[in-house]
Formats: sequence, structure tokens, C-alpha cells
Amino acid sequence: MARIPPGLIINPAPGVRYKVPAVKKLTKELILKDKVKFQKNRLGAATCLTEMSLMMACWKENDYKDSACAKEITAFHKCTEEATKERRRVKAADLKGVVQEGRLSSRNINKLLPRFPHPVKPH
Repeated sequence: MARIPPGLIINPAPGVRYKVPAVKKLTKELILKDKVKFQKNRLGAATCLTEMSLMMACWKENDYKDSACAKEITAFHKCTEEATKERRRVKAADLKGVVQEGRLSSRNINKLLPRFPHPVKPH
């Protein structure tokens, strides 16, 4: 019978072997840092795609004449203005510390971490 090298286990299916992952020892204690890395808020779904596609389809049908597509262009501009206002509102709320969409921003986390420092152990 062949000798099985350490770390390898023979599977019940004949000839199939896999390696057992090694257990790593912790070199540092699991403690949060005093700050987190700044990250921009993830972008949500793209806005005004429907209006933009309708406007482009109208342009294509009317040989790219703005006068024939005034209704679609107005709808697209109105949508982009509303999206810009919403982005500004969310950014202002983030600067005030208001939680948006159930998630804290990195800015708000960095404000909270000094309030609750982790205890320092004597070595």
C-alpha cells in the first residue's frame, strides 16, 4: 500500500485526493483600528437611462433634429436636474451624519470610532 503524504486525504471515491488547508495562528489580536479607509459611496443604479434612450431614439428617427424631439429632450433635462438635486441632498445628509440607506459612510464611522475606543491591555 502506498504511503499517504501528510496533509492529503483520500476521498471515498477512488483516486481523488484533496489538500487539507493549514490552520493559521493569529500573529496580532483582532482589534479594530482607530480609523477606516476613506471610500466613496457606491453608486446606485444609473439614473435617467429611459429618458436618454427615448431621446436618442427620437433623434435617430428624426435625423438628429432637436426641434422634432423637444418633448424628449425636456424630459431628459428634467430628470437629470432631479437626480442632481437628490445626489446633493444625500451628500449634505452624509456631511451632517445622517444614516442613508441603512449604511454608515466611512466619514461617519471615523466620527464614531473615537467615541468608543477599545481598551488598551498592558503587555
